[in-house]
Amino acid sequence: MMKMEVSNMSSRIVAVALAAFTGAVHAQGYFDFSQVPGLGDEPTVQIDLNPAMLGFVTAAAQETDPNVAEVIAGIQSVRVLVYETIEDPEAVLEFVEDSSGALERDGWERMVYIQEDDEKVRIYVKVEEMRPVGMTVMVVDGSSNEAVFINVAGDIDPVKLGQVANGMGIGGIFDSIVTPTPAAD
Repeated sequence: MMKMEVSNMSSRIVAVALAAFTGAVHAQGYFDFSQVPGLGDEPTVQIDLNPAMLGFVTAAAQETDPNVAEVIAGIQSVRVLVYETIEDPEAVLEFVEDSSGALERDGWERMVYIQEDDEKVRIYVKVEEMRPVGMTVMVVDGSSNEAVFINVAGDIDPVKLGQVANGMGIGGIFDSIVTPTPAAD
């Protein structure tokens, strides 16, 4: 069983958040984490970037790196919640299972599925017209009572994101992510 520590969790959050950007498109990619049972206290880390805040970030990035600004420009919302102590791990693990089923019934595709003892990792992507239209990430470690929830919605070109990641020296993070390509006519 993997034991998540704060520094290790921070590394995972960055990696998962970067991976999440590959699947973000349109508001229909939004997934609400406001009703997760058993979390208890407020999250240790909470990031809520709405369109106005993302516009600010895009404008700032335009001055330093136009390629990054172009990738960020289409994103409509980013939500990250990190809980280092959850009150009822069983309730949170059940939420992940129930949400996984709901996402799949709604047409989301399972991209990553890890089930190891009390640890669950689920990454779902919604694809429409051969393009990702949203991404939801749920990570729960019931043995250490930690959880991470991420949702990204907006419009982004995965090819441009890959180019930016390669330019930053982190392109390998996307090696396991396959982006659908249009069928030949």
